[in-house]
Amino acid sequence: MKKLNIFVIRPISIIGDILIQGIARGFEKLGHNVLVYDVREIEEEAVKNFRPNFLLGLDYAHLIREDSEKLVKELDVPVAHFFIDDPNATFAHSGDLTLYNKLANTNDIVLCWDEAFLKDFKNDAYYLPTGIDFDTYKEPDPGVTNEKSTILFAGRPLTDKREKIIARVVQEFPGLLSIYSYRTHFDRSIDAMRDKGYLNEEEIEEYKKCYKGFLQGEKELAAAYHNSDIVLNITMEQGPTSMNSRVLEALATGSFLLTDYVADTSRYFEENKDFVFYTDPDDAVKKLRKYLNNPELRKQIAGNGRKKVEENHTLYQRAGQIVEIMEKYL
Repeated sequence: MKKLNIFVIRPISIIGDILIQGIARGFEKLGHNVLVYDVREIEEEAVKNFRPNFLLGLDYAHLIREDSEKLVKELDVPVAHFFIDDPNATFAHSGDLTLYNKLANTNDIVLCWDEAFLKDFKNDAYYLPTGIDFDTYKEPDPGVTNEKSTILFAGRPLTDKREKIIARVVQEFPGLLSIYSYRTHFDRSIDAMRDKGYLNEEEIEEYKKCYKGFLQGEKELAAAYHNSDIVLNITMEQGPTSMNSRVLEALATGSFLLTDYVADTSRYFEENKDFVFYTDPDDAVKKLRKYLNNPELRKQIAGNGRKKVEENHTLYQRAGQIVEIMEKYL
């Protein structure tokens, strides 16, 4: 395999940055030279001296800034955009509606985590599911401590889908739910629960006790998963057929995962063997109750899921797939 120089642009996104930096480490493990810069802090001279063979960024990548867009045009090398968001949603374009047309007017290559969106791109587009830096998640960092969680939810407790399920869990399992998110997102969810009538004032007070803070980075996230009985995942509406990163993060730690149905999760993992699906809030409550009372079964299922992540869904493997695709354009 030819050794390549790969320029990786870090995004302004917590989850996206974790993913992109993990792929960069995967390129290095494959023996390639890698140069990494935050999109806001790119040093033009260093990048040009590096002479990259190709560039990788997240979503609209360098197109979000005029200076980085100009530099990449001058480099005149193949560019890959790894989309982990709906290309038409604010998660991807941050309100800049010109980005889609900017991308369409380039020869850049799209790698998309959800097959449902491939048709939305005018560029060459390939399906590439998300992955995980397995080594970061397989064991808890001894230097990180957090309190035990019976039921753990990590992420924005926002959007109607998430709010309905979380409200039912609060009602049915008072004192057992731990939520880790930005404080501002949690506060917004309190208002949403109240305004939509999902929780009454007494239940709102119970809900406020669920907030356990914000997890700084992957080590804290992994430690929280390791120290939980059940990880509850609720996929956001932005990915109609794709599993989100939370699925792989939880499974990589050997945690028992209860998640809503999406096609990709069903494709790569076996229901009731590697994890458990729920169909609606009532079903989620029923299965939470069942598996809280069956710790040995939880442990068995969690172990199966962890093995499959290690074998098939690491960012090292995704890095290899990206190189294989990009070699067509070099």
